[in-house]
Amino acid sequence: MDIQTFVLGPIATNTYLLSIGNDVILIDPASKPEKLIDKLQGRNLLAVLLTHGHFDHIKACDGLYEKYGCKIYLHPDDEELARDKYSGADFGLVSYISCPIEPLKEGKMKIGPFEFETIFTPGHTPGSVIFVFDHYIFTGDTLFRGSVGRTDLKGGDARTLKQSLQIFKSFDQEYFILPGHDDPSTLSFELANNWYLR
Repeated sequence: MDIQTFVLGPIATNTYLLSIGNDVILIDPASKPEKLIDKLQGRNLLAVLLTHGHFDHIKACDGLYEKYGCKIYLHPDDEELARDKYSGADFGLVSYISCPIEPLKEGKMKIGPFEFETIFTPGHTPGSVIFVFDHYIFTGDTLFRGSVGRTDLKGGDARTLKQSLQIFKSFDQEYFILPGHDDPSTLSFELANNWYLR
């Protein structure tokens, strides 16, 4: 599996393009659907996976759906947030999803040649999830390098996030951490150095 990272939008959100042969999945298409469509270069976009419904992670969804008719997966607890036209108003941004949304369920899933696991990690938002592909964990805004996602926005809950973070202590092998913002990391580095995981 090949992974490309694009930093998009005014809050520098990491958008991930996963490809196996001609098949592609996008995680958190933050902005600029035309740029992502160009990067796809005619390949087969099977689905869009969203780690959560915040405005800075979803802006390209409608454009991608219009072009490809692909399924947009989001945890049901974040659908209201993703459809809220005013959720980014405090940041001077307008970003919401109007196209159909597929309910994302916890557990193992297969889309084309891609096999992965969705793990529910509420706290940053009510419907935050992480995705585990092979030796990679796409953590959205649940876990960053040396930090975690903020909990002072609508739907955030610090105590719930603290409980969700315990999942990272249960993994029995090394993983690369690919977060929603900033630099990648490794699970071993975070367990040893991230104060929020102690």
